[in-house]
Amino acid sequence: MEIKSISDLFNYSLFIFDLDNTVYNEEEYLLQAYMAIAKKFAVILPDYEKEELYKILIDTYFTEGREKLFDKFLESTGLDNTHMTDCLNTLRSFKPEIPLKINNPVYEILLSIVSKRKNIFILTNGNVDQQKNKIRNILWNGLDEHIRFVYADEIEPKPGPGGVFYILRITGVGTQETIFIGDKETDRECAEKGGVTYIDIKKLIELFHKA
Repeated sequence: MEIKSISDLFNYSLFIFDLDNTVYNEEEYLLQAYMAIAKKFAVILPDYEKEELYKILIDTYFTEGREKLFDKFLESTGLDNTHMTDCLNTLRSFKPEIPLKINNPVYEILLSIVSKRKNIFILTNGNVDQQKNKIRNILWNGLDEHIRFVYADEIEPKPGPGGVFYILRITGVGTQETIFIGDKETDRECAEKGGVTYIDIKKLIELFHKA
């Protein structure tokens, strides 16, 4: 079913959302995580201030991306990979000083879906502990009471459709009544393989603004 207006969205009874960069901006989490890592390593590396270590991390992140970011960070500070665990544990367990906010108007869309008593799931890829930490630190304002969270890495990482099949099975809802909202090609492929409708969050927001 093609979605031409925001009202078409509510023809569905089951909504599956991606998490990162769909519900909230993941960079808000990552940049705070990098500061937490910088603070931790400033103790290990007394020749560096935390601001210097943070600059190494974010400069590398913005110029080269996240791939092997911590390897590059450790190499640039003269540490070996035995400290990788410190980086990963901090990334997956720190508490952001600034709580994560749901993107607008995604918050309004979620409120509307909740008000219509629809099924809402979030299906997210990534390390389970890390994803749970993100979810704990999002300002849901009670919305999380109406959302069920599924961690794809416990079933089958996207674009594999295992998470979609799992959600369909436990809800008993058919594919024609289900829509997947995401932001990445892996989300689109996951929806396609699962036999459910897909809409990119950017398009959904455009429809919301036109309503």
